[in-house]
Amino acid sequence: MENVRQFALLSIAVVAALRDLREGRIPNRLIVIGLVCGAVWQFAAAGQAGVVLFVGGCVLPVLLFGGLYYFRMFGAGDIKLLCVLGGFLGPMDGFRCIAVSVFFGGCIALAILIAGGGLRERLGYLAGYLLDYAVDGQWRSYMAGVRRQDRFCFSVPVLLGVLCYIGGFL
Repeated sequence: MENVRQFALLSIAVVAALRDLREGRIPNRLIVIGLVCGAVWQFAAAGQAGVVLFVGGCVLPVLLFGGLYYFRMFGAGDIKLLCVLGGFLGPMDGFRCIAVSVFFGGCIALAILIAGGGLRERLGYLAGYLLDYAVDGQWRSYMAGVRRQDRFCFSVPVLLGVLCYIGGFL
């Protein structure tokens, strides 16, 4: 039965990454399918306790990344994909998988910045952005000042995190 969950989770992560890379977004239909599958899985596996695990796993990414979404440093589709992941895995395994995804995302972002020669520039932009917000308290989208070549799809690190989970590395 665990194989069914792993297959469903991997399928959703692969489709999300492919669509995100091709279209720059993760379809809401895929998110809804993932949430329904995760809820059914948790209820079938653990009954009412599974519902608590599902909800806890879904809420965790919102709590962890809601602030980053507010400043547009993180996309809504990425958070929703992490909610699907958390719903399938529950809060504990979901947190471990999210942590690995964030690690991979950091590595990819650093590689992009180093390869593009913009690491110092990006760190300066972040410092200026944070200072401006601290001084005037005005919300501005962080991504407005990010070059296209410095952006990447976070669904790819999420897929890598799912692969690590399925491979037993977490």
